[in-house]
Parts: sequence; structure tokens; C-alpha cells
Amino acid sequence: RLIAFMLGRLRMNVNQAIDELLALTELLSFDDYNGKKDREKNSNILREFFENMLQARGIALDTRMRETDSSSPKSKVALYAAATANITHPHAFRAYPARGSNLDPTIVEALCATMATQSHFLPVKIGPPRRQKSFVGGALGANNPTRLLLEEASNIYGKERRVAQIVSLGCGLPQVLSMDSSDKLDLDRVLKEITADCETVANELSTRLLNVDAYVRLNVNRGMEMARTEEWNDLGGIETHTASYLTIAFVSGSIDTSLRCLRDRAGTVTLGQISECIGSYS
Repeated sequence: RLIAFMLGRLRMNVNQAIDELLALTELLSFDDYNGKKDREKNSNILREFFENMLQARGIALDTRMRETDSSSPKSKVALYAAATANITHPHAFRAYPARGSNLDPTIVEALCATMATQSHFLPVKIGPPRRQKSFVGGALGANNPTRLLLEEASNIYGKERRVAQIVSLGCGLPQVLSMDSSDKLDLDRVLKEITADCETVANELSTRLLNVDAYVRLNVNRGMEMARTEEWNDLGGIETHTASYLTIAFVSGSIDTSLRCLRDRAGTVTLGQISECIGSYS
């Protein structure tokens, strides 16, 4: 979510976005033993980091997520978060005007809300008193927002718009979910992993879009199963597993096809046809 904003709204290049993300992870604590104390500390660090990131680019701290200047073409960025009132319903924070968008958070508020996973951060409150909403990161079942973004694109551009490429990037296949039913801590771990699941949506879309050349899913299939949150600032192992994954013939061919589609910008399928394949989010 954060990377999407850095690339799409702040116009960073890939290396700049990686550097910013690593700088942030070095500041955060992912120790599960200090409970609310660490969550409060992480929340303060997160907000301060985003404020400094914006100020370094000359962006005022009260700048709203939703841009009103349409004088120059920009990427359309949408981030999703869940409200505590209904953690299964994804709420969209858009960087562009859209019907039904009643909240108008600042950039800092929106970024904090989408990052505020319950295990590491405090909920983020947005909105005026008495109408305030509290957000806790990604919605259950929507940590992979690909389906949501395809529906969003169809609503914005219309069902007849042709699509050159849909790239879905994973963060490595997780280990198989298992648990000791007598161990409460193990149950808590499994619940966290279910909340963070991205593969259910990815597998469903890979099946439904099997014959759609415009769709490609890239996700390291070996070596990332045991990676923990606190280890994500060490890129050595991640780069090794990624390099191995990219040598697989099918993966290499998919990337070549993807690059060709992006270069030629020739849409082979419409958003309407994609919608028929995937159905609607529920």
C-alpha cells in the first residue's frame, strides 16, 4: 500500500521507494511482547515518518489525499483500509474525486490508516467528532486489493476501456496454515496470518483470468515461507530468493510478455470482460 502511494502519487522511482521503506522499518519495533506500549510508539513513529517524507518533497502536512488539481495527468492511486465498525468492508482512500467518497483525510491520516495493523499499531481515527471512524489497516479478505482495483478501474474508465496489462506483485508464498488448538498464542498467530492473507484472492484471480493474457501474477514461490515482519529490512535473502524465482522459464516468459504489453500499450481485453470473469467483491 505504501509503495503504491510512493510510486503513484509522490512519483518516486523504485529505488527511492525501497530506500524510504527500509528507512521506516529500521525505526519500527515488531516485538509482540510489549503490547500497547510498542503499538503506541510505532504509531507515533509512523506519523512522524510520513510527515518528514512529505515535508522533504515540499508537500504541506495538511494536504488532502484527494487531489483537486486536474491540470496535469497523474496516476490514479487508491488505498484500502478497514474500519473497526466492520473489518470485512474495505474503505477506499482515493487520490482523485469519486462518487461516494465522504471522508477527506489528509495524506498522513490515509497512509497511517492503511498501515495500522492491529498487531503493531494503534487504530487511526479520521473525521469530525461524532462522525469519526477508526481504521485498523487492511480489510479482512482484502489484503490483496487486485479485485477491488479492477472494479474501481471499471467504475472510473468504463467497461469499454481496454487494458494492456494487470500486474499483481506478491511478497512471497507463506507457509501452510496450521495450529495447535490447545495453544492460545498459536491461535493468535494463525488469526494474524489469516488477516494478512493475500493468496486466496491471488489464486482465485489466477483461475478466473487464466485465459486473459493481460493478467500476470508474480510471487516468489520458495524461500520466503518463514520470513518474519522484523526481517524485511534485510534485503539480502529476499533478493537471493527473488533472483532464483526469476530464472524459472514460465516466470521469465511472463515478464517478457508483460514488458511487451506495457511497451506496445495494446489492450487485448476490456474492463467489462474482466468484470465478467471475476465477478464482484463480496
